Amino acid sequence: MRWKAPMFLIQAPPPLQETVIRHLTFWQDGFTVEDGDLMRYDDPANEQILKDINEGRAPPSILNVHPGQPVELRITKRSNENYVPPKHVRTFQGSGHRLGAPVPSVTSEASTSMPGTFLDPSASASSSGSGERPNLTTKFEVDQSQPTTSVQIRLADGTRMVCRMNLTHTIQDIRNFINASRPENLTRPYTIGTAFPNRTLDESSMTIQTAGLANSVIVQRWA
Repeated sequence: MRWKAPMFLIQAPPPLQETVIRHLTFWQDGFTVEDGDLMRYDDPANEQILKDINEGRAPPSILNVHPGQPVELRITKRSNENYVPPKHVRTFQGSGHRLGAPVPSVTSEASTSMPGTFLDPSASASSSGSGERPNLTTKFEVDQSQPTTSVQIRLADGTRMVCRMNLTHTIQDIRNFINASRPENLTRPYTIGTAFPNRTLDESSMTIQTAGLANSVIVQRWA
């Protein structure tokens, strides 16, 4: 009878997750995470969230991170000020690579909000033969009188942007935002989706609210 060595299954350690930075601001009437909506102190639903934050275990859904992912929370206290929603940004006008005035460069750590006039994808094909850029005709405006949210967009080139949108805006509006910031995307197919859970957003007419994308992270990937 031959002796057989026992076999052991050794599981690989879980991959280390990147530490992300989130900004928490305390106002006189509530608190905000990044540039999200105000969470009021007098709302019972926010009491547990605030307690969890104070105990160092904020809900991943509030910070928009993976469960167990390390977070560096940077706190700003503006307790003597009431929260004031961001002012409506004037619509951009222009053509080609420009959206009105020159667009500031965006780095991997920068955040920008660009409601305005975007490049119409349907006009791109008709103008490609002439070598001229089509006019920016697709309207994208934020109605500050209606509920708004912020959507962080991670482009395929590593750039990160933040877009302020109404809950009634659609997945197509997100694509328009990406195309306006990077017109070269019109000539290269790509997909957009959520990082966690990993799903592709291919229903262009679905709204931000219906798709559950409020305060979410959208990732662009080359097709």
